[in-house]
Amino acid sequence: MFSGIFLLPMKLRFLIFLIVSSAFAFLLAKHDVTHVGIETSRYSTVESVLERGTFAIDDSFFTTPDKCERDGHFYGDKPLLLTFCAIAWGCVLKWFGVRYLEGDYYRAVYLTGVLTFIFSCLTGWFFYVGLGRRPRVPEEYRIAMSVLSVVSTLVLSYAVTLNNHTVCAAVLMGLVLLLERCEETGLTRLRAFLAGILAGLILNLEFVTGGVLGIAVFVFVLNSVSPRRTENALMYAAGAGLMILLEAGMNMMSYGSPLPLYLFTHKPSFTEKNYLAYAFNILFGFEGFFLYMPALLFAGFACASERMRRDRVFVYMMISMLAAVFLYVIGTSDYGGWCYGYRFLIPFAPVLLYYVAVWFGRPRPRLKRWKVFRLSLLWGVVFAAVGVMNPWNAGYEGSSTPKNALPNHFKNGFLANAFVFCWRTSPNSALTQFFMDRVYGREYAMLYLLMELNNRNDHAGLQRVIEQLRGDIEEATSTPENALE
Repeated sequence: MFSGIFLLPMKLRFLIFLIVSSAFAFLLAKHDVTHVGIETSRYSTVESVLERGTFAIDDSFFTTPDKCERDGHFYGDKPLLLTFCAIAWGCVLKWFGVRYLEGDYYRAVYLTGVLTFIFSCLTGWFFYVGLGRRPRVPEEYRIAMSVLSVVSTLVLSYAVTLNNHTVCAAVLMGLVLLLERCEETGLTRLRAFLAGILAGLILNLEFVTGGVLGIAVFVFVLNSVSPRRTENALMYAAGAGLMILLEAGMNMMSYGSPLPLYLFTHKPSFTEKNYLAYAFNILFGFEGFFLYMPALLFAGFACASERMRRDRVFVYMMISMLAAVFLYVIGTSDYGGWCYGYRFLIPFAPVLLYYVAVWFGRPRPRLKRWKVFRLSLLWGVVFAAVGVMNPWNAGYEGSSTPKNALPNHFKNGFLANAFVFCWRTSPNSALTQFFMDRVYGREYAMLYLLMELNNRNDHAGLQRVIEQLRGDIEEATSTPENALE
């Protein structure tokens, strides 16, 4: 079936990839933003720069809780690389008459989401190229796993909005390919420099992930078989340092300080939490990384494989992920905020699946293990598709949520999204009533609908909830007994 694709030139295959990715991007990208600060913080900065020529977001119609006051003005506190890219893209859109103006920003948000989606899908392309370097990997398997690296992971869920996690996943997969090429044909000064650039870009997108990978890749370069280790290490440091200077320069241009505002608004949380319970819930529990993407658990078989442990890139990636998990367990307590699954580990998801695919691809595994693996991939597809509905859904934020607050009852993003979907499509169905009566309780369910539909700017949905609440109140007070009460 795929033999014809296998015979096509690589450039033509990449063109096919772009066409397919673009088609899904135009189909799935969001037209509006939620009230979650992760989105609005960036969009408020983009809109302020493009429409008022300032990085201060005081007058932006995008209201956001993720901001920092400096010299009497408020600024978005998110890392600026993605924001600057969105500003550049916004300049292109503005030239074509698409502007970030109040009441007329939907096209700009949509087209920004389209671009983000296409770039995020590069994860799948890098996945495809990487598997192609492995001996005896069937083309059908290679294509299927490359597609699943997006659609069976939370890359699909978040790619529909402007976000740093899926972009970081694409850059990280590119870094894996570069390091594998260094292992195959040797580490040169140019490759070391490019590795530093990619590690620095990851640091600009995800501070914890980038910091861990930056150190790991530096050690990788130092331990590479090369007569010019010192020169390679210096070239790597130069590439990474250039990206750090880029970050400092963007910060200076925006608000006059080289330090990221994120450092002032987001402090590590070391107290008031059960570390074991928190670790369980971000990995396997209600926001569990492996609950949403169980196929990644098969990376454990890869780690136990002597053949895989001889792959230096694999070893360094696994160590980096373990270090990142440890730091996130120690330093965070909010489960990622209002989000679908534990979003901070998303960049590692395609990398884990890549090594699972490599381990499965050679030698061919037993049939029973294949069946379980296929079911876990299907599970990931379902969870990723439900996340597309809204990856920034309202919910529990750990220590940030007051004890009696409504989000305490809505901890699992999958169930919350599924409930809202069922109510919007068939409010009187048995499944919707099961959610309302058995899972959450009718009172909490109705209040959550108000919260989440407001978060999504779904005014028609809000009106329906209000009308339903009015009807429930009239019905409850229509009987003589209730009227007397």
